[in-house]
Amino acid sequence: MTTSPYKFDPLTSGRFTFTSVGKRSIEKVVDFIPTGSPNVMNLSFGDRLPDGSIDYVTVSDNGDIRRVLATVVSIINNFTSSRPEVWIYFEGSTVERTRLYNRTLKIYYPIFSKLFEIWGVIKMGDDLDSIPFHPRAAIAYFGFLIKRID
Repeated sequence: MTTSPYKFDPLTSGRFTFTSVGKRSIEKVVDFIPTGSPNVMNLSFGDRLPDGSIDYVTVSDNGDIRRVLATVVSIINNFTSSRPEVWIYFEGSTVERTRLYNRTLKIYYPIFSKLFEIWGVIKMGDDLDSIPFHPRAAIAYFGFLIKRID
């Protein structure tokens, strides 16, 4: 991405935090959580609430979405640099967020595809399947899988 990311801090081997500075300061959390499938981690992303819990649903509307997404990409790059065998799965907490992630992957595909192998997850009836992501495909993806290119 052409936008510079925020500085982020690794709290644990699978949790990173950074502060979104737009209309207000919001602490963001990115978690990499094992899925139970070998070498697949779920990426969870949200706002840290005052009680320490994470809100994955609220739209912050802080005016800095490009910088926030650039930071998440930078965190993924950092996380996978020491774990190149790991696939990262992510989907939006809402249909709208999944569309945002899809648009972002399409726009920045020339950059992302040099760093990551990208797959789209689609629903086939009650089942999920993955197919290679194509930036011009008119597909309503359910989620995404990415893996660092060695």
